[in-house]
Amino acid sequence: MEQQMVNKKEIIRPGRGGSRIRTGCIALLCLLFSAWAEAGVPAISNQRVTDVTTRSFSVILTVSEASTTALTLYAADCATPATGFTTTQQQNPASGNMRFAVSGLAATTNYCYQLSATSSSTSDLTTTAAVPVLTAAAIVRTTLSGPDLLPIGNDILKVPAVHLPSGESRDAIISTVELLDGTAASPLSLLLNSDPNKDYFNLNNLFTASTGKSLILSGGERVKISENHGISGCIIDRFRAVQAASGGTVPRSFVQANPSDIDASGGVNILDVLRLAGGKGTNSTGPCFNSDLDLNNDGVIDINDLTIIKGGINGLP
Repeated sequence: MEQQMVNKKEIIRPGRGGSRIRTGCIALLCLLFSAWAEAGVPAISNQRVTDVTTRSFSVILTVSEASTTALTLYAADCATPATGFTTTQQQNPASGNMRFAVSGLAATTNYCYQLSATSSSTSDLTTTAAVPVLTAAAIVRTTLSGPDLLPIGNDILKVPAVHLPSGESRDAIISTVELLDGTAASPLSLLLNSDPNKDYFNLNNLFTASTGKSLILSGGERVKISENHGISGCIIDRFRAVQAASGGTVPRSFVQANPSDIDASGGVNILDVLRLAGGKGTNSTGPCFNSDLDLNNDGVIDINDLTIIKGGINGLP
């Protein structure tokens, strides 16, 4: 994940008695006045490059308040404006989640992008540092399977069910999927649709980190699927394996072979216990409930779930 580096213009606001408070305050002054001083200054968080292909890439982010947000694309020097590309923006104002898709690019080419957010209430501006992106090298759609060439046509996988606390809709959530072995150049992302039947990850858009060519998945690869709920601060991680390819065109599913194997490592161990313990006390009516941790399906993560997972321990980390 790209480390976010935010450059805010210096904001000076009048304080009581004619004094002035700077957003760069420190120590006690910062503790006393930072919340008031930062009002109206958009904060950009959860910034990440996803879906890097030969001709495109996407950027996901969360903005803390209502803002006009833009993506600027540059050449490799991060200074010369790029041309000939198209940018599509999706956003959910309630969650602050956004997704920019940049297309019309050249393969194996370095670019830089920069984000900016202008507050709708105060016109204060926040910009990020320029972030470099290298597009993928080549698309490969076939792979050897014994003596035959099989088309990779069923790499369309449905997004698992997400948690929806009261008042939240699916289209407020950004979902990402990433390979845990680090072989993919970037994760994939979706700003979800209100209709769950329309949300699928296209794993044909995964490219290798080493060669920039299409990454062929044979099945069994471990993935982390994260759902980012935006300004609520809730990011819920679910772990699955990829179903084996058949060579056909029917969409595959993510696999959870053993519910107690929370991280899909192939065995139940102390790491699964620790993940479950991290969610203890949450319930299905709250904002950060992870149903993967609710092993007895009673709507709450508690000692009963810990008892179940401890009873199923069968291996070391």
